[in-house]
Amino acid sequence: MRESTDWRVELNRAGASLQELLSEGMPADNPERWVQRLEDKLGAVSRALTGFCSDCDLGLYDDCIELAPRLVPQVNKIRSEQVQLQASVQEQIKLLHTQQPGPGLQRSMRAIVFKVDQLNHHAVDLVYSAYDTDLGGPG
Repeated sequence: MRESTDWRVELNRAGASLQELLSEGMPADNPERWVQRLEDKLGAVSRALTGFCSDCDLGLYDDCIELAPRLVPQVNKIRSEQVQLQASVQEQIKLLHTQQPGPGLQRSMRAIVFKVDQLNHHAVDLVYSAYDTDLGGPG
C-alpha cells in the first residue's frame, strides 16, 4: 500500500531547500557544480508544484468553493499563481545553462522561493477560510 504524499509539505520543503542553497552562495571555485545543484533543487520544486496542483485540482478547490462560494476569486487567483509559478520554474530550468551564474540568477531564484512560500500561504489561508480549520502552515 502506497502512502500518499502531502504535496503542500513537499512544496514547502523544496522551497526551503532551494533557499538554503541560495544562502550558501555560489562558490567561486566550482560554479558549474553549484548550477547543477540549483537545477536539481528547481526540479524538486517543479515536481512538488505539479503534485500540489494535481491534488488541489482533484477536488480540494472545488470542495472549498462548495463550502464557501465567496472564495471563487481566491481559488482563481491561486490557480493563476500556480500556472505562473510553474512557468517561471520551467523557464528558469531552461535558462540555467545559458546564462552566467551571478546576481541576476540569484535574484530569479529568490523570486521563485518567495512565490513558492506565497502560494503555500495562500492555499493554507484558502482551506482555513473554507473549512474554518487551521492546517498549521509552514513556519
